[in-house]
Amino acid sequence: MCLAKNQKNKNFKKIHYYTKNKFYNNLNTSKKITIVIDAGHGGHDPGAIGIQGLQEKKVNIEIALRLKNLLNHDSLFCTILTRNNDSYLSLTKRKQFLKNNHVNLLISIHADSSRKQYVSGASVWMVSKTRINREIDDYLKKKPAILFSKKIENIFNENKYDFFLKKTILDLQFNNFQKMELDLSQKILEQLKKNTKLNKTYPNYASLSILSSINTPSILIETGFITNFLEEKKLRTADHQNKIASSIYLGLKNYFNHSINF
Repeated sequence: MCLAKNQKNKNFKKIHYYTKNKFYNNLNTSKKITIVIDAGHGGHDPGAIGIQGLQEKKVNIEIALRLKNLLNHDSLFCTILTRNNDSYLSLTKRKQFLKNNHVNLLISIHADSSRKQYVSGASVWMVSKTRINREIDDYLKKKPAILFSKKIENIFNENKYDFFLKKTILDLQFNNFQKMELDLSQKILEQLKKNTKLNKTYPNYASLSILSSINTPSILIETGFITNFLEEKKLRTADHQNKIASSIYLGLKNYFNHSINF
């Protein structure tokens, strides 16, 4: 569990970790990696519904809770759930979690659907460059940027009226985030293919609102096609839900390749 702002934990163990992403590593040394786990849909929004009546929202929350449990037992991570029960949250409220907490990563959990019942397999998605460019332009017109790095924030404050400088900085930050998302997505796909069929063997891009934060790396995982008879049957079981959650966890662990305690 992640601590609320200004809350101290006497048992907190100082952790230094290394990743191949030097930018991320330098900014976050000695801090736990805070991950927001977003279970898609919920409440009056069931999401996709399978042939046998399985609702996507139920699969999403079960896998999200299992992933949360795995991550919380690892000293490298702490987690925040956008929902921990069958409640409805708008996209605006889900994205609010990224603004109210110092978050390093968002993982949104979903199950896919298709009119073609033979389609099956898991996939991982990232936000498209076109969508993020639109978000950056809108963001700069409305308010000053709030960024991970205090140094970058200071540059923004010193150059309040230089729109193009700010846009360049945000473009560079997004490119860095997208490299992280790509590498992480590939690690997760490597683990998923050991436990389930992949619909796509490489990360995909789409204009998805939940992934459109310019301040937080974000990926969406489709855990399988709920409209496929066999896949719906598997997604209903605790065993398969555990396998999917474990695959995501191991992908995260392999990306943040090791931790060193001092």
